[in-house]
Amino acid sequence: MHYSAPRTRRRMQSPGEHSLSSTSRSRDELARLMSVFGDTGSQRRRIGCKLVQSMKAALAKSLDRNGRASKQVAAGLQRIEKECRFTAAARAEFQDLLGTLGLDSAFPIKLPATSEPPWFRYAHPLKHYRSHAQLPAEADIVIIGAGLTGASAAYNLCEAAKQGLRVVVLDRGFPACEASGRNAGNFELLPENSVGTYDGLARERLNFLSRCYPAIPLEVLRVEAERQASLVFSFALRNRDRLKQIIEQENLDCDFSPKGWLYLAHTEREEQAICDELALANRQDQQIEVWSRLKIRREFGFERDFIGRFVPGDGTYHPAKFVYGVLQIAVNAGVQLYTDVSVRKVHDERDGRHVIDTEKGSLLSKSIIVATNAFTRELFPELKAIRPAQSQISVTEFAPDRCRGRAVTCEEGPVYFNQPREGARDGMAPLLLGGGKDRPLRNPSSRRRSPKTHAQLLELRDRYFPELHKRPFSTEWIGPIALTPDQLPAIGFLKQNIIVAAGFNGYGGSYCVAAGQVAAEMAISGTVPNWMPDDVFSPQRLLNDTPLFFAETSNLWCYAASLCVQLRALNRQLVEALENSSRGSRSHSVAPPSSKSSGGTGATQLIPLPALQSLKPFRGFSPEECAEILAFARARTRQKGEMLCTENGSEGACFVILEGSVHMTCDAPGGEKQLARLGPSSIIGHIALIDGGGRIGNCVVQQDTLLLEMRHDDCYQLLARHSPLAYKFLAALTDGVIQSLRGAERQLKRLNVRHHERNNANAL
Repeated sequence: MHYSAPRTRRRMQSPGEHSLSSTSRSRDELARLMSVFGDTGSQRRRIGCKLVQSMKAALAKSLDRNGRASKQVAAGLQRIEKECRFTAAARAEFQDLLGTLGLDSAFPIKLPATSEPPWFRYAHPLKHYRSHAQLPAEADIVIIGAGLTGASAAYNLCEAAKQGLRVVVLDRGFPACEASGRNAGNFELLPENSVGTYDGLARERLNFLSRCYPAIPLEVLRVEAERQASLVFSFALRNRDRLKQIIEQENLDCDFSPKGWLYLAHTEREEQAICDELALANRQDQQIEVWSRLKIRREFGFERDFIGRFVPGDGTYHPAKFVYGVLQIAVNAGVQLYTDVSVRKVHDERDGRHVIDTEKGSLLSKSIIVATNAFTRELFPELKAIRPAQSQISVTEFAPDRCRGRAVTCEEGPVYFNQPREGARDGMAPLLLGGGKDRPLRNPSSRRRSPKTHAQLLELRDRYFPELHKRPFSTEWIGPIALTPDQLPAIGFLKQNIIVAAGFNGYGGSYCVAAGQVAAEMAISGTVPNWMPDDVFSPQRLLNDTPLFFAETSNLWCYAASLCVQLRALNRQLVEALENSSRGSRSHSVAPPSSKSSGGTGATQLIPLPALQSLKPFRGFSPEECAEILAFARARTRQKGEMLCTENGSEGACFVILEGSVHMTCDAPGGEKQLARLGPSSIIGHIALIDGGGRIGNCVVQQDTLLLEMRHDDCYQLLARHSPLAYKFLAALTDGVIQSLRGAERQLKRLNVRHHERNNANAL
């Protein structure tokens, strides 16, 4: 094997690592330097960076086992900061020294010179590793990117590699050098972005879907939002379970701390969202706790005006240690790893394989797993919808250990923080805190930090840890994240044998391990596993204006059935409102139907194709499709007063009104009450067709009416074909449910307004 040794970052060493004479000499040197700094004579010279750096070197040899200076040295350093004359650069360097030692500064806190995350201090032989001096000419599977997703995919391909499958991992830098090593080290069960107010997983899904697909009826998006919330929860749960399983099974040392995650509400609306999510968790047999303000104060010492949501089992870990741990297992199993190899382009060969051009040469591969997150569109411009953005995170040393291995988030800011276990001792721990709105950027390799976000991080830290308000950060860094329009990751086939797993929207800890698992399974089998909702996560959704979830007949049937449930519940509310409105006021009951033919078939007649196409439900149908509908549908005439169908009846047909009108009524105390007036293009009986239940009301012909009758058996035969016509027909039925739902909502709203006005009048 060939690899170059990693360059390790120098650290402050404890006295136990030096001889007594060495320690004495360092203390003498430190005393000398402090006397130079502390010379307060009128002729004192200006302090430059070199002198500060000399003090840092001397001080590094005189710290205690926790890396802290003695009280005497700490007091001397703080006196020096106040009394000495520094150059601007030297003062910044000196403030960094105070931040590293966990000492307060008397001056405004500036951006620290150090801009790398603490995860990078971890040294590992794979950091700059190449399995061979030259890239192989061919491979069966190539993984581009050695972060959390790529490392997880490599781990899940270990058995295949042992059996001879040629698996290669490429990374433009070193493993976990981008988003995976520049994150906060959290893993959460409810991954959902929002800025300002969090409305709960289902409502936030609806917010993003409404923004992405304004042409899709809101009623359908509500149903899909509930479905996606459940699927996202399930995927994050699989991710958390898989993360824990790997760590425990492989005995990985990665500071794993599943002590829980506290989400802090900051509005009454968010409190309601927390309560709504309890039901979602219960459906997945997961425990979510609601914490009172008193509980939050006892556990964390935070004074809050609102409740919190605590998820046991969530928490923190060291992402770089995890990545290197699973990569080492993969390399031991035969997976080849090549770091510092930048992929320039991917293009297709005629035989279905793909050529990967790199700065170190080209290789041919049957399958490719693209685990490049914010850099994805650089390789595949068609995925321009995956946009890079920056998050900014800081570390404050030696903070009170209030989190104790738990993660905390709040949309007020927003802010997220935890206290990594690696540096926790004696009731103190580093405080890792990030926040502010993620900033869009053109170049995901940019490392430019924002002074505005820096000031916001200081304000957020002081809100939760006020005793740290004078403490400089020891480091502050930015990391590239990848955002998608609907705030869901892109996982699935982009094209034949090219699998994308990217766009995690800042929630890599909640998605990446499971994303790597599914990518590995897809690379081996060439198919999407049953447990992965392809219509929700596939990158193909980013290439089309029409959402994938709205292009499946089975999905549309589910939407229609769910809308029917909503409509039946709304009609029950409507009946109650009608009963209330009739009390104490003149009755609005509908006269019973006449004794004319009830349920008769009526006369039949032919309907020309243009007449059918002019109706709203069939406007998108071709002449051939309309002809197919008319082949099993019949036109019927009904006279005024006839009962077309009865409430809770099981008549096996649905109707489309061509001419005339029908009133829908319900049985209620004091007589029948009118639910709706239905005119041309309205559909009757489609609710019973979709959900198999009884009729939701009595339908009485108001004037001589021409109807298109379609027997349920014929409709089922059409829908069973799963043809384009079947999809269009089901879409027309679904739209009919939506129109009925909207009409019922409008009528209920009017009744409630009248009821409110009547109550106010009675009160006066």
